[in-house]
Amino acid sequence: MELSGGEQQLAGRSLGDDRYQNVIEPVRRALTPQGVLLLSFRGVEFATGSFFKATWHALHPDDGTAVPSAVAHLSDDVREEFSIYLRGHRLLGLEAVDWTGTEVSLARVHGQVEDSEFRALQALCANPGATAPELQNLSVDKVSPTAWTNRLNELHRQGLAFREKAGRAWRFFPIAREVQRGRGF
Repeated sequence: MELSGGEQQLAGRSLGDDRYQNVIEPVRRALTPQGVLLLSFRGVEFATGSFFKATWHALHPDDGTAVPSAVAHLSDDVREEFSIYLRGHRLLGLEAVDWTGTEVSLARVHGQVEDSEFRALQALCANPGATAPELQNLSVDKVSPTAWTNRLNELHRQGLAFREKAGRAWRFFPIAREVQRGRGF
């Protein structure tokens, strides 16, 4: 979905609130359980942190599970502001680099991503649908299944993975087939 509305600068909370209510929210309500919301910044040269707070933060609340989403078509300035915003709020976000209508095949992770989180996300991309014990068995890291569960639940909370019940465990699926670290890492 295009956020620009024909504008090259997206500044301020009131504009962000307007775009959230009138552009993002109708699409979010229509998402399937494993749908990914793709926010396009095509044609936007600059966006402020307050715009991201009104849009991205509404999709990724502090007290709940995030809506699986990614940004796309970022100018260098918008990418930098997005990364600054994410680091300042201790959030992670994906920039879709390559995708089809139904799937993000390559994405960059932005924000303050810990090495363990990034390795968990890469392991999940290599083994979509895996449970924490399955990833623990495949890993060379000496990490318990409980630690894997915690990492995967955090990826789910941040909107970087879906999960579905599999008996007593959860199966996790990444929202992108492949991930890379964003610039500045």
